[in-house]
Amino acid sequence: MNISELKNMFADCELTTDKIIIKSNLKKTIEFVKENYGFDILKEIIATDNQDKGIELTYRLYSTDDEEDALISIFVKDEAESIVDIFDSACADEKEIYDMFGIKFIGNDELKRLYMPEDWEGHPLKKDYQDSDQRLNWNE
Repeated sequence: MNISELKNMFADCELTTDKIIIKSNLKKTIEFVKENYGFDILKEIIATDNQDKGIELTYRLYSTDDEEDALISIFVKDEAESIVDIFDSACADEKEIYDMFGIKFIGNDELKRLYMPEDWEGHPLKKDYQDSDQRLNWNE
């Protein structure tokens, strides 16, 4: 993948040793990488709570032609652009991240709790989550 071409298209991207970090244009960047570099499969979306920076979303794309991965990351606070119209497989990961971290994916009309009950308050994988709910004490 040509990082200088990406920088020309998206000025706010930077390359670390293992991934491309962007500050905006998530959907456009993913679409560009898919169309121009042949990354035709979304393997997963990983969410990590980095309290000071927000939630880091890392998109692992795969090229079946080159048999290689590309990682694209963005830090978000409360919401992110959905990529379900680019990769159908994003729907399940976006639901899980919504359930566990509270990130709303704009454009995904199927967001709902995936693991937690619908009436559950909070998002259990956020570092600031308070686990005082008695329903969590199932193993005591």
